[in-house]
Amino acid sequence: MQKIAIPVLDHKLSAHFGLCSHFKFYWEKNGKIIKEDLIPAPDQQIEVIPNWLADESVTDLIASGIGLKAIEILNQHKINVFVGVKVADPKILIQEYLDGTLETNGNLCDH
Repeated sequence: MQKIAIPVLDHKLSAHFGLCSHFKFYWEKNGKIIKEDLIPAPDQQIEVIPNWLADESVTDLIASGIGLKAIEILNQHKINVFVGVKVADPKILIQEYLDGTLETNGNLCDH
């Protein structure tokens, strides 16, 4: 089973990982979403969110812009990070993820 996290702001993928207000979590099993939840984001210090996602057993993160330090921490926790994703409704993005059509265009964040 996978647990996929999407940082959300105003009901869409947040353009910047560290400025999201919530995280949308999706639990996937055998190609289907079996559960979803919307959780307020923790304190937005550089190491807090990546470590919190690891503590939440997240396996994959879909993001638009995200700092290199956050990616490094997530990778240390064996969390797959998909960056440069278009800002869109999380329902659309999770379906693209499941379909294998999620497009990434490189990291939009330069720190």
